[in-house]
Amino acid sequence: VAFEMDSVQALFVDNGRSPCVLSWRMILFSTHVVTRALDVTGEMQFLFVSEAALLNLSLLTSDLYAAIFDVLTTGLQLTIHFYIAFFLIFAGIVLYEAGPSPANIHQGATPLDIQIRKR
Repeated sequence: VAFEMDSVQALFVDNGRSPCVLSWRMILFSTHVVTRALDVTGEMQFLFVSEAALLNLSLLTSDLYAAIFDVLTTGLQLTIHFYIAFFLIFAGIVLYEAGPSPANIHQGATPLDIQIRKR
């Protein structure tokens, strides 16, 4: 929020030039907050049953889909950095899928099975 303070202030200041009334902006802002909370909750549930590496790879893959959507809808020209990142993500998926799943090492173990002992 610190880096986007000007944008946040502009959201709440009605200067008469905005095409959207303050009540509609508040509805959109509230919807954003709720969907972000649901997203974080879903990611926590995913991490409860799976690995962080798989979550990170799926999030990177969704970024690739967003870039492809931008190319198709707006004609965005991709730089060499995109292709390098695409190759690295693809290589990460191949390497991740080539080995056994770390979750299967401790069959049936969950974060609740971890016991902390005092020394």
